[in-house]
Amino acid sequence: MTHSIQQLSAQWAQAVLSQNISQVMAFYADELIAYDAVAQLQFKGKVAYKAHWQRCMEFCAGGHSKFELRDLTIQQNDQIAFSHALVYCEGSNEKGETQGCWMRLTQGWQMQQGQWRILHDHFSVPFDMVSGAVLFELTPEA
Repeated sequence: MTHSIQQLSAQWAQAVLSQNISQVMAFYADELIAYDAVAQLQFKGKVAYKAHWQRCMEFCAGGHSKFELRDLTIQQNDQIAFSHALVYCEGSNEKGETQGCWMRLTQGWQMQQGQWRILHDHFSVPFDMVSGAVLFELTPEA
């Protein structure tokens, strides 16, 4: 029996929070395409995305103090699933400085050999069209 996307999303978020790169990457398909909010336009393949996740976790050398999914919404059939949520990510660097913000997360899942795998990952942060500034201060309550 396969786990539900809701259960898998919670397990994935816990793996991110614990900074366990092997557990995080176990959720992804080899042929993954990721649009992350950090560093570059896209990542093609699990190997490239693993290197990116590793860099992100190293940036938060003091650990992730929060990684929260909110308003998770899922649509699925027996082969394909689509989920989206707001995600709050907060971590501290080696100096103990804490940074965090709300982002938007969309994930495309595919059933592969009896297991759900993330085939597409998309993190984004809104920006102001006039100034070009990223709107890190936005919250779900605003």
